[in-house]
Amino acid sequence: MSKRRILVTSALPYANGELHLGYMLETIQTDIWVRFQKMMGNECHYVCADDAHGTPIMLKANEMGIEPETLIEQVKIRHQADLDDFHIDFSQYHSTHSEENREISELIYNRLNDSGYIKKRVISQAFDPEKEMFLPDRYIKGECPKCGADDQYGDNCEVCGATYSTTEIKNARSVMSGATPIEKDSEHYFFD
Repeated sequence: MSKRRILVTSALPYANGELHLGYMLETIQTDIWVRFQKMMGNECHYVCADDAHGTPIMLKANEMGIEPETLIEQVKIRHQADLDDFHIDFSQYHSTHSEENREISELIYNRLNDSGYIKKRVISQAFDPEKEMFLPDRYIKGECPKCGADDQYGDNCEVCGATYSTTEIKNARSVMSGATPIEKDSEHYFFD
């Protein structure tokens, strides 16, 4: 039997708080499988990272009154300590907020763009006029347009299960400032 070369990863945990039980379950199971592969003589590399981009990180950092980069660093230390306590044997554990990730992402983007696979389009989005920032659906709360439940996010209702766009929610407000969002156009890049 020939030696296999295997690259394995787990779902990347958000860098906005403690690791949850579901993540640890997946990571422990994956670590067991990786150790088995190594025992069988296979070359197996287990890599993972904190997902340091996205709405949950921005919201948590804003709530704590710190910069997202500070939160990312604090959480990475705690995540690494928890993973070490469970003896998870990563070949590499990193962060998506790294120079290496930026360089590789830029390389992939440039190759796709040079080959004509990236297109620019103008889209209209919710914008907080006080914070002067575009608002993802999780940054908008209001009343469900279907059942009228209050304090629902900008994309779905946890009471009736309805899904909708941020433009449909009633009495919308920014979770960042409390301001009423306005619609504003911006240029975005899409895979074609």
